[in-house]
Amino acid sequence: MIRTLFVEDEFFVRQGFVHSLPWEKFGITIIGEADNGDAALAFLRDNEADMLITDLTMPFKSGLELLKEVNTLYPSLATVVLTCHRDFDFVQEALRLGALDYIVKTRLDAAELESALARISERMSQRQQQPKSLSPGLLLVPIGGEIRQFPERLRSAHGLSLNRIEGDSWFVPDPGEAAVSLAEEADAAGWAAVQITEHWNEDSRIIAELLSSYRRYSFPYRWSRATASTIVSVAELKRQQFAKRQPAAAVAELAKCWFSCGWIFESELFEEWLVFVQRCEPPVGELAAMTEASLLGWRLSDGLRDAGMPEQLVTSPDFIWDRWTEELRQSRDCLLRRYESLHYSRDVYASALKSLEVIRRHLKEGLSQGEVARMVGLSRSYFSQIFKSIFMMSFNDYVKALSISTAQRLLAVREHPIYWIAEQAGFKDERYFSRVFREHTGMLPSEYRIRSLHGSVDARP
Repeated sequence: MIRTLFVEDEFFVRQGFVHSLPWEKFGITIIGEADNGDAALAFLRDNEADMLITDLTMPFKSGLELLKEVNTLYPSLATVVLTCHRDFDFVQEALRLGALDYIVKTRLDAAELESALARISERMSQRQQQPKSLSPGLLLVPIGGEIRQFPERLRSAHGLSLNRIEGDSWFVPDPGEAAVSLAEEADAAGWAAVQITEHWNEDSRIIAELLSSYRRYSFPYRWSRATASTIVSVAELKRQQFAKRQPAAAVAELAKCWFSCGWIFESELFEEWLVFVQRCEPPVGELAAMTEASLLGWRLSDGLRDAGMPEQLVTSPDFIWDRWTEELRQSRDCLLRRYESLHYSRDVYASALKSLEVIRRHLKEGLSQGEVARMVGLSRSYFSQIFKSIFMMSFNDYVKALSISTAQRLLAVREHPIYWIAEQAGFKDERYFSRVFREHTGMLPSEYRIRSLHGSVDARP
């Protein structure tokens, strides 16, 4: 029997349907009733059902809202909607959400109602007999390997159907018995293979949307090479998509903790910050940009570079949580080594590191040494002394190095005019900027841009 929950807010309508239709004749048994969406969800939490029949127009939580939550929480539950003639647009939306069929409440002719029940019963039978051999599919994501050749090789060697997902990723809906060998091939080629379960009853467009969202937000934080096999269900993909993105306040809190520098000295605080980042799953581009900007600033100082500061952190396109955290730990170790080689308090060392961020943020304004010192809570003379001691270069030399590296970065990736780049790098005069830039790089800004865009110069700051 098809165990069914019937949801209708009007009592007499509900009773009429539940007690007057020949449900059992079509293999359907009504196991529960509810008069609103919340009551329906409460019933489903405590009872197993095969099908949900719900009215579309209900107070508090509409039928469409209920369908969306049911799709997320109970993806295997079949749904049917009750509607009136005027609800046709809602019916279309319900069908798009995966409803099997609909029953028109205003058509009370016995023959029509029995025809609808027969149709629903037949579709349920087909649904239950659907082969599960299509599960799991494989989401293939490049993590540093060959981008174009691997998918083409799979298609030609195995005759597989591959669907492109979010630019550089691919989905194999039915790998069949080759699933294990495909995952091994993917790993050897520098690709991640994520098993996607419960996708066989979903529209391909919905699957593509869910996988694109997963690829963009959760995959960089959740996939791990150390895990033998990553498995994600469509229900989990839906929960992730419908979950609210972290508010701006949460992302701001991440940045606040990062720039406070307390995580450098306290291992527990550092680990808590990492847990918070992974839970929030901020946009990879924003997180990578924040940490990469700090690392570039640290590497410009002779003191931190000599202490072994890594060349660069994993950037946005190649961001993978395990790889990124490993490189971040190396950066933290370097900062600690430099701190332990000196005789300053934590507060003083943190203030010095914060000054690098202040300089970067206000580079265009050209803050003086005294202004930066005041912003990090130190006197100008003491700040000058500790800056040179910790970073092994003067304040002016550091600002000049940052200005040149900023200009190099902008010349390599932007198409802004030279005078604009000079302003961003803190120069008020374009001629002076060109002269200083040439002294440090051996090229004029225009020449550097041309050569970097053609790959004939290392454009990395």
